[in-house]
Amino acid sequence: MSEPVSNTKTTAGGVDLGTTTSAHVKTFKGRGGNIPDGRGIFIDEILVKDDVRVTDVTVTLIDFVHTWVGDLVVRLRHLETETVVDLFRRPGQPQFSSSGFSHDLNGDYSFNDHNSCDFEAAAFQNVVIPSGNYASKDSLKAFYGLLATGTWQLTINDCSAGDFGSIGSWELDLEWE
Repeated sequence: MSEPVSNTKTTAGGVDLGTTTSAHVKTFKGRGGNIPDGRGIFIDEILVKDDVRVTDVTVTLIDFVHTWVGDLVVRLRHLETETVVDLFRRPGQPQFSSSGFSHDLNGDYSFNDHNSCDFEAAAFQNVVIPSGNYASKDSLKAFYGLLATGTWQLTINDCSAGDFGSIGSWELDLEWE
């Protein structure tokens, strides 16, 4: 968790450095577990008690392992507002095949609207999708302006049987001004 920078004038050696403003960021940690194979859903929830308006969201999936990424739909939901964003949805389906891309996940994957890497392209180009910072399928801006207070839910839906996976944990970074 980063510490907020105060909104005060500072000086260094008699030089006025001006007013510094900074957003506040708080990291919330979720649990991991196995992803049920075929029609099963991994669900974990984080309860946020901070009564602030969200200005940015980052979701990081830590130690995320699964064969056949095209099986998966990964979503972030804010239950109180019923706002839902797909981080990714069955990459490669239907343009590649009805089952999506057969490539694998094995790493840490961070999703934020400021990231420019295309997860779908990475899933197409790499047998094992590299850990990294990616743009989500749907914009996380859907959460901007909402009160952070409430239940944030991560769901990982395995839509096809035959491939297994797990997630070590996940993090939700909420930013406000």
